[in-house]
Amino acid sequence: MRERTKREYGESGFSMVLKGVDANYTLLMEDLGLKWWNQNDQEIVDIFSFFRLKGFECFRVRIWVGDVGPSKLLYASEIVKRACENDFKIQPTFFLSDCWADLYKQPEPRDWAATSFQDKLRLIRTYMFKVMGKLSSFEDRCVYYQIGNEIDYGLCGIFASDKKKRKNLRWLKEKIWSREAEILRESIRVIRREYGSDKPVALHLGKWWDQHFLNSFLSAMKEFEVEYELLCISFYPTGLGVNFEPLKEIKKVAEAYGKRLSIAEYAYPSGPIRGQFWFMNKPVRGYPLTPEGQASWIRDFLAECRLLGVYGAFYWSPELYLTKDHRGRIPETKDAPLTFGWGPMSFFDEIGRVKPCADSLK
Repeated sequence: MRERTKREYGESGFSMVLKGVDANYTLLMEDLGLKWWNQNDQEIVDIFSFFRLKGFECFRVRIWVGDVGPSKLLYASEIVKRACENDFKIQPTFFLSDCWADLYKQPEPRDWAATSFQDKLRLIRTYMFKVMGKLSSFEDRCVYYQIGNEIDYGLCGIFASDKKKRKNLRWLKEKIWSREAEILRESIRVIRREYGSDKPVALHLGKWWDQHFLNSFLSAMKEFEVEYELLCISFYPTGLGVNFEPLKEIKKVAEAYGKRLSIAEYAYPSGPIRGQFWFMNKPVRGYPLTPEGQASWIRDFLAECRLLGVYGAFYWSPELYLTKDHRGRIPETKDAPLTFGWGPMSFFDEIGRVKPCADSLK
């Protein structure tokens, strides 16, 4: 692995965890006239400024393929602009899809669907070049680039949809990871060679609870000569009700391949969740699903990350206080719904008033 400079990793190296936030729903919520309120029931006029003052340092920017629409280039560019105006560093994440892509799906952009694999690689090269050009003036604010989002089972339309077959790691390696590696190499080539960026590159996996799987994926990427510096994971402990212990094991896996560990997404609920993430309702021992329990867990989680030398940790969607009960009461798009039930994970209650957890970052 190439040496990294203090400019890239911060003057203090890895002794302090970078406190990050993924608040990409903000612009959609503002457009709908939704508001946030502080503990004195005063309106929070600029949520970017609020999060920065509370202690978040870096903004994870979701970038979908396309120019117009939620998380597409113009939208993402406005997120970058406002984040930098509020003294955030940025962490651009290239989904290589034009809508949600995650552990359960990795759709290719709809306009790319009829192309051959080699044509897709050419489209990826052109797309990455375009987006890097848009981001070039913010290069000094970038901490690292992330390629894909929860790419365990594929990327950009190359996806192991057969749940039975994908249990076979050898099959995954031969049929999915080999082609995924080509997509990753092409994307990284644009960042490194076309634009000459020396910023670290990260890959993001979602199956944080399966260290054998993580090891197999990293082994395959090493064999396929994918050059990157950071392993990112999603970490949602109330899916299983586990404590911080898995982080230690995951860090060992990453270090075995010479990679730093970063947490691309994490969150903890202040109450029961209903909706899409109904299964994230198992409290971690010592941290009840209450506003106080949420605040304590976040504080202790960040302390654990510092202790382990985790590079960064990004809280996912603290701005999104809407619940399943809001469904039908606000307009929302199919590609970027807002009422899937994230409210208990938010930093705000169901009417937009700040919770105690907002003070857990310092």
